Amino acid sequence: MIIRGDLLRHQREAMGLSQRALAEGICHQSLVSRMESEGHVTSMVILTDICHRLQIDLDKIVSLEEPNYLNLSAVRQAINNGDYDIARRLLKRECNLKYLPDEARPLYHTLHARLELGQQNFFGALNDLQNASVAVSQTQKNLLLEIEMVTTEVWIKLEDFEKARFCNRIAVKKVRNFLNSRNRQNNLNNDLIVSIYRQSADLALAQEAISTAEDFLIQAKSFVSKSTLTNELIRINLVEGKLRSIKKERKESCRAYLRAYTTAEQLGDTVMMEDIKPYLVENNIDYFD
Repeated sequence: MIIRGDLLRHQREAMGLSQRALAEGICHQSLVSRMESEGHVTSMVILTDICHRLQIDLDKIVSLEEPNYLNLSAVRQAINNGDYDIARRLLKRECNLKYLPDEARPLYHTLHARLELGQQNFFGALNDLQNASVAVSQTQKNLLLEIEMVTTEVWIKLEDFEKARFCNRIAVKKVRNFLNSRNRQNNLNNDLIVSIYRQSADLALAQEAISTAEDFLIQAKSFVSKSTLTNELIRINLVEGKLRSIKKERKESCRAYLRAYTTAEQLGDTVMMEDIKPYLVENNIDYFD
């Protein structure tokens, strides 16, 4: 049976699973390797179990159509697009926690935490993140980073900067350890690295550590690519605006704030728009033009 091996590999890496971890209890690791590299499998039973563990639509994998990941992948896409209502409906309707494989449960809790964060239910988000931390495997490196990143974001929103810095330090340490690892198959998500270094810059600005903030912002930008999520670019511009404001570079600061707001407006992310408005008002920027 011909399958889209590249889609299997993409989702496995997105979930932070090694080939061995994906194959455990289903088949031999070498079969997973062949499925990804050769795009072929003979057992529908094995393929079904693999797709269930990865939360991929089996029909799309077999039919060679464009990727249409269901369930948690669809929830993540909706969150990344700022479609929080759609994400919440998908999570409630499509993703029954008790039917998810163990490997997918920490991702479920992490995505639910991001939704709670978007709804400003901060302590609900922290509860979800605690559940995610308990369930996540040490092989799920991207998810480990995402949990720390989202936890940091919650503490920033609660203005508990001491706890935010503690979580951020853990995240930065993990990023550097993973990047320095001899294992070249880490497949780290650059968007997460951008987010973590951007948070570091934001937290440094809260202490008016301008030089440190600039260094972290440079590191964040070094991992930006054409595929970087638009909402993360919005946040980078917001931090850039704060930095320029502290340095009394008003023109550059206003431009950064405007870039952040107009991009959020184009994306339709009302949560981000509300976060940016106070900075526009503070600088007398007419954001209705």
